[in-house]
Amino acid sequence: MVVRGRDAILAAAATLFARQGYRATTLEDVADTLDIKKASLYHYIRSKEELLTEIYDRILTRIDAAVRPVAESGLPADERLRRMVHAHLEVVTAERDMLAVVFREEPELSPEAKRAIRARKRDYERIFERVVDEGQQAGLLRPLTTRLVVFALLGMCNWTYQWFREPGDTPGPGSDPSSAEDVASEFVLLLESGWRSQAGDGRRGAWPRPDTVTAAVAPVARALEEAQAALAAVSAELGGATDRLEDGLARPPGKN
Repeated sequence: MVVRGRDAILAAAATLFARQGYRATTLEDVADTLDIKKASLYHYIRSKEELLTEIYDRILTRIDAAVRPVAESGLPADERLRRMVHAHLEVVTAERDMLAVVFREEPELSPEAKRAIRARKRDYERIFERVVDEGQQAGLLRPLTTRLVVFALLGMCNWTYQWFREPGDTPGPGSDPSSAEDVASEFVLLLESGWRSQAGDGRRGAWPRPDTVTAAVAPVARALEEAQAALAAVSAELGGATDRLEDGLARPPGKN
């Protein structure tokens, strides 16, 4: 194995822990999944407990790295919160096995590791709390209880690991074929506007605002390019059909 071998071990362990439980999984199971000998695992890890702890560290680090820069940007608080939800959900939907482990297997951590992980989770919640507080102070967000807002927001997003399926995945109970971006946009719209119908509002989601005019018109520009390409193809086919028809009409009777 090369350096990425440790990543492969973590991914395999997360999948097994998520599907059959931490206690029911052995290091032999992990080795068999990777088609290596158990002894080879010890070049990278010392125990199954170390694997579990590192899974927590890996996923919490990744989510923090995706969301914190958005929270610390200079954008208005409501836009930051919208983008934070999108960034958080992108990681959750991409790492469903690791998230399943994180939400189910905390009792299996050592007391020391458990304290450290809980402290990191609380620190992550504070990232959202600060942005919500700033939004309320600026009059951009309703003056609700900050912690309840964050609990509701993260609870909605985190539970996605239970039911979300990428297109092409094996369907699961309550699965939804939508993309992660579409799920995030509808969650944000629900959080921003509630579920009551508003006159004249036919939106299907709330996406982050584009940073530039070019980014804003990019979807329309792509659609226009696709339409032009399709029109060119139809024009070429029409020209070919016209040539064939004229050629056929120009032939003398009885000639092929």
